[in-house]
Amino acid sequence: MRRVAFIAAMLGILAICGFGAARADEALTAEQKKAVEDVIRQYLVAHPEVVRDALIELQRQQDQAQQAAHQGAMAELHSYVGSISEDFVQGNPKAETTVVEFFDYRCPYCKAVAPRVDDVVAEDKAVRVVLIEFPVLGPDSVYASRAAIASRAQGKYMPFHKAMMSHKGNLDQDTVLELAKEVGLDVDRLKGDMQAPEVEALIKHHYELADKLGVTGTPAFVIGEELVPGAIDVQTMKAKIKQARQS
Repeated sequence: MRRVAFIAAMLGILAICGFGAARADEALTAEQKKAVEDVIRQYLVAHPEVVRDALIELQRQQDQAQQAAHQGAMAELHSYVGSISEDFVQGNPKAETTVVEFFDYRCPYCKAVAPRVDDVVAEDKAVRVVLIEFPVLGPDSVYASRAAIASRAQGKYMPFHKAMMSHKGNLDQDTVLELAKEVGLDVDRLKGDMQAPEVEALIKHHYELADKLGVTGTPAFVIGEELVPGAIDVQTMKAKIKQARQS
């Protein structure tokens, strides 16, 4: 039994047994304390269901609090993606159904799922995918995300994004800059834009959103009100989209 559950159960038992907290000037003597403990012990032996009921109520309250926190986090996410720059959107920016993807450029599972996302967007014109930069695999991942976000200033986010997602092999900082040059980015300008405070602020915001939602790895999708972790297949993605539309 976790300590918090035990404490909650004991408080409930004390209330049921009619023992209030003593005032500072009315502290129990050793004999009185032992007498109270004996009564509680005897009551528990005779009524073990009291502990069970207290723990059930504690679990209900915890579940309720978790559900409220989840709903709040989802509302915050939906508000954010509702006003997000179209640079970060795959598919029709005005599509009715939104899929949110948390990803990392150095995550092999993100790279594996990228063509599936492309297939869904190509087939379903009523869905858009909002890309959430979520670099969790070290400094090189952060560098790649900073470069991608900064590339918006040159109107090259999506081609740069696709170039990094499709790259095979290690994606270190030199490779990021090589890919940037290949898609037509001014690399010197990009390096300067990467230092803009709003780039760091955006990544920080994404970390905060992920923490509130319980996203712990990549890729992770939010489809409707459901968090769907992992490199899901096309059929699962379509099924979740259909379910979101019906809810």
